[in-house]
Amino acid sequence: MNMRQDPMAATAELIVLLESLCKQPEEFLSYDGQCRDSSVQSLSRSLVCTVGEISTWPSASNVIPGQVTFTIDIRAMDDMGREAVIYEFSSLVYKICDRRSVLCNIERKHDAKAVHCDDGLSSLLKSAAYTALKRMTGEDPENVPVLMSGAGHDAMAMSHLTEVAMLFVRCRGGISHSPAEHVLDDDVWAAGMSVLAFLEKLL
Repeated sequence: MNMRQDPMAATAELIVLLESLCKQPEEFLSYDGQCRDSSVQSLSRSLVCTVGEISTWPSASNVIPGQVTFTIDIRAMDDMGREAVIYEFSSLVYKICDRRSVLCNIERKHDAKAVHCDDGLSSLLKSAAYTALKRMTGEDPENVPVLMSGAGHDAMAMSHLTEVAMLFVRCRGGISHSPAEHVLDDDVWAAGMSVLAFLEKLL
């Protein structure tokens, strides 16, 4: 066991390390010209990291893999903070691979900058949601939350053409993009009423 150069073990260590880094970025990132205090604070609220694919070769139950490939998706509302996380994790990758005597290669396949919703449109949407809920319930809503979206959606693709804003419909248990996704009829109705109220305010 002490003589092994096992990329699967290195991968496992790196995935757990990535989870720690993304849960507590302030424990890993330093405050310097590359990463300001405000960036780290932003990261603690918005950073999400996902390992969604792992493939091994030759992929046999009793064989140490000759190669392991895995993907990482890192998202945050602050581009500078996200870059700091990528830089820090890349450094850790090479350190761990060197310690384990395995060869590591990092390939950056896709990069998309964060897109910020228009403040004016977002404010109108929030006001419209408030109006819709009041019409439905006859009472003043306690709070209309403003959320950060980890997913890009069409808004990201359209942001270079026009101002964008997004309206979310809550899903049971927070599960979306899944066969288990479920929304209440009342929430769909509230979203529709919010859009109508938004159009009224916009026009």
